[in-house]
This record gives sequence, C-alpha cells and structure tokens, in this order.
Amino acid sequence: MAKIPTLEGNMIRLRPMEIEKDKYHYYNVSLDEKMHKWTGNIVPRTVDEVEELLKIYEKVFHIWMIEEKASNKVIGMVRLSFPEEHNGKLIAGDSQRLHSDYWRKGHMKEARKLMYHYAFDVLGVDMLLADALKDNINSCKSLESVGYKLYDTKEEFFKKHDKNLMKHYYKLTKERWLKE
Repeated sequence: MAKIPTLEGNMIRLRPMEIEKDKYHYYNVSLDEKMHKWTGNIVPRTVDEVEELLKIYEKVFHIWMIEEKASNKVIGMVRLSFPEEHNGKLIAGDSQRLHSDYWRKGHMKEARKLMYHYAFDVLGVDMLLADALKDNINSCKSLESVGYKLYDTKEEFFKKHDKNLMKHYYKLTKERWLKE
C-alpha cells in the first residue's frame, strides 16, 4: 500500500498517522467526552488502549491526524477505508473524530475537502459511504452539507447504550461532490 501524503489546507494539515507519536496526541483528543456521545467509542482509560485501537484502524483505513496549523496541535483524525470494488465501482467509507472545541468552526469541512479530493481525484474512488445515528443531528447535517445523500435508515443495536437506535446511511458520489 502506498504511503498517504500530507494534505495542506488553510486552517488545518492532514498528516499520516504515526502510532508511536500519535497515540499520545489521540489519547488527549479522546478524553473529550462530547466526542464519544454519538459513536461506539468510549473515553479511553490509558494510552495503551488508544494504541491498540489505532493498530486496529491502520489495518482497514488510510488515517490522517488533523493538526491545527496555527498551533500544530492534533485536534482529531479522518479515516478513509481502503477502497474496494463493488459492481464495477470503487467504494470507500468515510469517518472522522474531532475534539468538540473545534466543532462548527470550519476545521472538519476543510479536512473533508482535502480527504475527498484525495479519495476522488488521486485514488479514483467513485463513491464514499458514511453513517450516523439518526439523533446525531449535527453529524447528519454536516454530511448533507458536503453533498452526502441519505439512502437508507435502519434500526441497529448500539452496544454502548445496550439498546436499538436508528442509523442513517449516506452516500456521496464523485459527480455530486464536484457539484457541491
């Protein structure tokens, strides 16, 4: 697998994850309880726990750490699953985590723009898939604001809360992204 590049924006830099260095950075980001409310993740207890999680992630994702350029501080991560061919189309999944101090300030919008350019224009991906719990209104609006379209909603068991919740499934085609 080719090494992923560093991607530069105006406010943020996406740089490839380095587990030994980033386990500490991502541990600090992951201490933000708000970031975990709508995900299957929990607040980690140790840096070792984060390291194990990052090792699992690197087996299935291209991973960039989101650095705020003004401070060089890691504020989150974006993940792009390794693209797979389905029915003649190259498809990948999109997911991210951002410390709540940086919500609604344009950091994730810029990070997504950089990652989507890489996915569509460099890797040749035809479609990105994402999901969010239906009640996670901010994530749903964020996905829709960059062009994702809802294509399904299903009830699924959410282990962290030990109950079924409704989950929205979204897709973003290259053509739609280029229009947005």
